[in-house]
Amino acid sequence: MARSMGVVVALVALVVLITVRPHGQQVRLADVPGTYAQATIGTPPFPLVRPVGLSDRWQATSVYYDPPERTGVPGVTRWHVGYVTPDTRYAGVEQTNGPAPDALSAVLDAPVRTGTSSIGGVGWQQFTGDSGQRRALLRTVGPVTVVVDGTAGWAELAELAGALRAG
Repeated sequence: MARSMGVVVALVALVVLITVRPHGQQVRLADVPGTYAQATIGTPPFPLVRPVGLSDRWQATSVYYDPPERTGVPGVTRWHVGYVTPDTRYAGVEQTNGPAPDALSAVLDAPVRTGTSSIGGVGWQQFTGDSGQRRALLRTVGPVTVVVDGTAGWAELAELAGALRAG
């Protein structure tokens, strides 16, 4: 009887080992410095911004640079960096020399302006999407628009916006 019970326990343990999977997905980290270096080799039409001084708890998960050949719009360039924030939310930076309304509507459905804020002495417009789950900060200087957006709270979006540096 003990031998039979041992065989049954071993089979159950084998089935558990084969079928049990860890919950959640592993975060895949992106190489922001490497992509930034590659993007700036071709001299983009405007200085690209990137966050400087964020803690290690900000994990970069996506980064890309789209020159006009990839955007499909003559003369329009896009730069993107996405993060998992310390509060495990999403926050991203979008920068383009395309129209500001297009940049905003690319990240928010039916954006509604909700106010303004000053971050590091720089003025930003605040927007929410129609669901209220996504937020965005928008700043336009000349032909260049920067949008800091995501499901992160206003404080984390402001932290990301305040860390942006050109060049």
